[in-house]
Amino acid sequence: MAMAHDTTPEQLNDEIRTFLAARRGRTLTSAERGVYEQLRTRWLAAGRRARYGTAA
Repeated sequence: MAMAHDTTPEQLNDEIRTFLAARRGRTLTSAERGVYEQLRTRWLAAGRRARYGTAA
């Protein structure tokens, strides 16, 4: 997994889709939900950086 500042929103979107596709048809475990939430947080920050030049 690349560091958040090295990853584009598109790359993170692909990573999220791959992660969820591997778990299709079932509920995420609590650990998997945590991973998903981290990926989503990184995706949001990358989008902010791309638009505004900041992760805040």
